[in-house]
Amino acid sequence: MVRKLALTITMIALLGSPLPVLAQTTGPNGGMLAGKSDHQTELLVSTTELTVYLLDGGKPHDTKGVSIKGVVQQAGKNTNIAFTGQGGNRFVAKLATPLEKGAIVVLTGRDDHGDSISARYAIN
Repeated sequence: MVRKLALTITMIALLGSPLPVLAQTTGPNGGMLAGKSDHQTELLVSTTELTVYLLDGGKPHDTKGVSIKGVVQQAGKNTNIAFTGQGGNRFVAKLATPLEKGAIVVLTGRDDHGDSISARYAIN
């Protein structure tokens, strides 16, 4: 009962917090960061494509041997997106239509060591 009350109070505090507390962190390339601290992804969104940079311990990670895929959840529909390696340090996926505010981008994959990559981004 005490645990449930504490959780409820915490959720109310977060919802009542200023937006920057809930905002996603900005990465070294100006995109949104997500994932575990030792295996992060940085997402940059344009009207025609998504660009993903991999960070391992905060440092750029080569895309060689890495596989990544994505799903865009937008307007009640899920769309699979395919990423291709570009220039050794980033992945790019073309978008059929620009992402709308409120869209969710979910990334999953494996790095060259077999560690899992997972990230979720909310587009504002």
